[in-house]
Amino acid sequence: MSESAARAQRAAALEEKRKRLEELKARRSQRGADSAAVSAKVSSSANLDEYIDDLLRQPGAANTPVAATTTQAEAPALVNETGETPTKAPAQVATANNVIAQAAPPAAPPVKKVETFTVCTQTEPEDFPEQPEPEQDAVSVDDDKPLDDDDEVAPGESAKDEEGEDPKVLSPEELEAEIVSKPFSEFLNTASKKVERVLGTPQLADLLVDYVGEMDGIKRSESKVSDGSVFLASRQLYQCPKWTANRDVTDLHWSPLHRELMLSTYDMPMSANTANQLSKGSAAVSAVSHTDTSSSSLTPRSGELQSDGLALVWSLAMPGRPEHIFTCGSPVLTGRFHPTEAPLVIGGCQSGQLVVWDIRAGRLPVQRSSLTTASGNKGHAHPICSMEIIEGGSGLVTTAVDGKVNFWSIANLRDPAESLQVGDSASCCAVAPESESLLIGDGNGGLHTIQSASSTQGQRTARRTVRKLDVTSSTPGGAAAGGDDGDAAASPGHFGMITSVSAKSIPTGATSRAAGLSKGFLRGSGGLVLTAGVDWSTKLWAPAYSDQPLMSWVSNSYDYMSDVQWSPIHPSLFATASSTGSIGLWNIASSLEEPITGVDGIVVETEAATTGKRGLNKLKWSADGRRIMAAAGDHVHVLSLAEDVVRQKGDEDSRVMSHLVSRGLLERE
Repeated sequence: MSESAARAQRAAALEEKRKRLEELKARRSQRGADSAAVSAKVSSSANLDEYIDDLLRQPGAANTPVAATTTQAEAPALVNETGETPTKAPAQVATANNVIAQAAPPAAPPVKKVETFTVCTQTEPEDFPEQPEPEQDAVSVDDDKPLDDDDEVAPGESAKDEEGEDPKVLSPEELEAEIVSKPFSEFLNTASKKVERVLGTPQLADLLVDYVGEMDGIKRSESKVSDGSVFLASRQLYQCPKWTANRDVTDLHWSPLHRELMLSTYDMPMSANTANQLSKGSAAVSAVSHTDTSSSSLTPRSGELQSDGLALVWSLAMPGRPEHIFTCGSPVLTGRFHPTEAPLVIGGCQSGQLVVWDIRAGRLPVQRSSLTTASGNKGHAHPICSMEIIEGGSGLVTTAVDGKVNFWSIANLRDPAESLQVGDSASCCAVAPESESLLIGDGNGGLHTIQSASSTQGQRTARRTVRKLDVTSSTPGGAAAGGDDGDAAASPGHFGMITSVSAKSIPTGATSRAAGLSKGFLRGSGGLVLTAGVDWSTKLWAPAYSDQPLMSWVSNSYDYMSDVQWSPIHPSLFATASSTGSIGLWNIASSLEEPITGVDGIVVETEAATTGKRGLNKLKWSADGRRIMAAAGDHVHVLSLAEDVVRQKGDEDSRVMSHLVSRGLLERE
């Protein structure tokens, strides 16, 4: 386009804008003329309005009668000179005595009470950056000022930044420096985590749906997962090789406050001098730091990948990376979420110390218990092998491999409140929630109980009492599964270390709660206890009735059983984990002979079944009983069970007792 044509185009645009401004001024002038005409029309009635207003402003006009100079007959004469009725009605009315009285003012409307509230969401500042103020249009129809030629932007003119410079292109060295900078790392960590949460939301779809219980009329799904198992609805693998390579999971736990969070603890990386470190032990942490690297960051500092201890918090929505990372100077053998404070995580270390991590303070512990070096101290001097929450969340119990049991207050984890010695070794621990009685398994196959300070009649005792279940004594009803008689020889205890012990957690309102306590445990099916050991067996106990195991199931492949756990919501369902990498699901209300999953179970780690590596070492039920978290090596598997597995079918609690009584394993009450 030539320069003359461009000038002509701009001139035409300016002429159009001037016409629009003239039209606007003409409309405003017309509105002013109309207003003047209306004022002139009503000016004739102004004198009468002023006279009436003067009468109303006189003192006592509202209470003193006015002379009746105007009667009802003359009332219609109150018109203006032009013969029209006044446009403004006087605020007076005629009374029965033909006098004019002032009308009472109308009552004020009631004031409405308005309540307001604010709805907020937990977001970060970068989620909602400040928006720039909108720029005014170059031309406003309400503006009387005409535009100049300089206000126009020439067509085709390129936009630049505020300084008038083009964006700078970074060199490869500058680009690398920006990528490794702390602001960019924090941004990338936060943004990528949000994307992964969104992509993983299908894993959280059924967290708020309760399928447990009678569901008549609802069609149950019979779909299979990729491995062909009809017992699973889905399965997911959670791993982070960058942090967990060459490590093994030592403990698992589900968060009691956030259903989608999981905790896994790890030992030290395997190396040439691992044996020396295991024998010597190490302090849990040499220093406590409150300005450490953020626990939510995936980037390690120098030497952090080789930390002896590690604890990871996982979210169901992010299988590829942990939500939080905690490190420690000693291998972490057991861990639990804090029962009431969501940001806190408690760990038990090989050094014998308890450590507390806070997600707000970084990766290192913010608190640790006293390191016991003298015989007079109450703390642990040997590795802590198990940990459980007691007293409704206000207490904690830990057991060490030397058989020492410590009771702690959650409010003070520096020194234990009470200590007991149970035998000469310990390997696992469980709590009976209804009675707060403890079950301790040892390295020789023995099972010990610690009765709580409350007796069976509700009276307080002087101290906790320790009792070992003596399997050598003859007790009625102590026959093994498939045994021909009830003598003690047919039902011995474990021949090796007890790897796991599990007590039932009966849902509120269950009928077994009314059965009463005996020897610190519930009578009925609510007091049944399970143990697993390296002697290839899983055993069923009833401490309220007998000191001997009621039944014993031996692995068909003669592999040691690494864990056993009762379902938290199903009265007759439990799961076992073996070194073959498979999980077995049992429902003893249906069968006392074999698991419902068959002798091969559900294969979780195929590598363990073929090469003998990565056998299962831990498993944990979720609080709703619909998921099982299982660990194999450094892999964490989450298995969602099918509805038919977790759904109760009638009174299975009573059927369990009927099976045990009919076999002569328990006496009928």
